[in-house]
Amino acid sequence: MRFITLQSKDVVSAHTGAKIGYVVDMEIDPICHCIQALIVEKFSPLRLICIFKGPPVIIIPIENIITIGEDVIIVNVEC
Repeated sequence: MRFITLQSKDVVSAHTGAKIGYVVDMEIDPICHCIQALIVEKFSPLRLICIFKGPPVIIIPIENIITIGEDVIIVNVEC
């Protein structure tokens, strides 16, 4: 799977069913070249107001990813 396809998927919490955000980056282990975590930009309707601060992000370890579907990524994280 290409990174661009991960970026087009919504990230959803398995606990609440709410949309957390979308994938903006990944952490990769330089030794084994494995994905360690997904970096997700939190969804916020007030995103345009936070111009000077960076967008809020959450780092989701690979162990907390339940499944990657066609449209969404379901994760085991409470937000």
